Amino acid sequence: MTATPTTVIGPLATRPHPWRMRMESVDPLSAAAARPLTVVIAVSMVVLAILDSVTKAEQVTSFPFLVATFVILVAAMVFLVDRTRLSRPGWSRASALVLQGLLVLLMISAALATWGGNVAVRDDWAPLVVALTLFALTSYRSPAELAIWTGVHTGVAAVLGLLESPFAQTPLPAPLFAISGSVVILIIGSAAVGYARSMNGSVLSWEKRAWRRAESFAREARGGVARSVRQQQISRAGRDAMPVLDRVVERGEVTTADRDEAAERAASIRRTLVDAVQRSWSRELVDELIARRPELAPTVTIEDPADAGRAGTLEERTLIRAMLSAVMDAVGTVRIDLAIAPPAAGRGLSVRITALSERPAEEVRDDLAPLIAAVRGLARRCVAVERDGALVLEFEYGH
Repeated sequence: MTATPTTVIGPLATRPHPWRMRMESVDPLSAAAARPLTVVIAVSMVVLAILDSVTKAEQVTSFPFLVATFVILVAAMVFLVDRTRLSRPGWSRASALVLQGLLVLLMISAALATWGGNVAVRDDWAPLVVALTLFALTSYRSPAELAIWTGVHTGVAAVLGLLESPFAQTPLPAPLFAISGSVVILIIGSAAVGYARSMNGSVLSWEKRAWRRAESFAREARGGVARSVRQQQISRAGRDAMPVLDRVVERGEVTTADRDEAAERAASIRRTLVDAVQRSWSRELVDELIARRPELAPTVTIEDPADAGRAGTLEERTLIRAMLSAVMDAVGTVRIDLAIAPPAAGRGLSVRITALSERPAEEVRDDLAPLIAAVRGLARRCVAVERDGALVLEFEYGH
């Protein structure tokens, strides 16, 4: 049977347009690498707000609104840092709306705190905080969404500038005064949109090249491994048949018992060949991993009646392979139960890996923590719990 890309590594997943794609959904390691910068930006913005408020204390006209502004600022930054933790699943649209809503409230509250005393909106810290937050979100939100919110926040800052223009000590017309306060959001927000779009395009281009190379390599490697495993099974059946042939040669005749035993051996070889043809993708994967690391060889049971893995995309298969390989390599693993369910309406490919180890499940989970964190960036749902002394990993691919 001629191998096709689908039977070898699976088709390349259909991606959203680069304008609608989120970096963390296709390259979670890049999003993880960006998190330290996100934390630094969040802390820096709080420090900036404090220093700016202290140096311009004479412009503050409402202390309660100033306190409310800092409460909103801290809440927004804590929310940003919390939602970008590696142990959290990907951002939902509701979470993004909460953060953007806090940023709008931040600008309004900051304007009310200095209402009547703000003579130069161009040096306000609230629009700068909003702009830098948009830039910090480049790894987590799509360019299209960032563009929309850049426009919204720029508009809000411009309206606030217009409302504060009567108090300005400047000869500029009111529209120019408003623009001077909102232009920082427009500039940095546009830079964030351009950066996110450029990174998405680069990842998609790299992914296509990598998939073509992986497909070419898999055609060569998978066939060799599969033939090796199949040959071992046939050789084992052949060795079992040798005693029958030796007895026939020694006696010089074929008895009824010899015929029955030979028929049984032939049926065994036939079952091996039929099983090789009907073997599911998940069984091929398990055999391949065991063949490469026979010294590990834990007992593996598979529940994949629909052979869902064979229809999976490259990303889905790679995720299953990575998790199963890591669980096999974990020290002390003696039994693994793999269950794969096909996608249903509104749901992605579901996978459950149950690992029984000689060590406590908590230790195995700690060993797998980095990979589990990466899976959370790719999965709509990811659960790692202990059940009856075994570690259970469940994840549903997609967002």
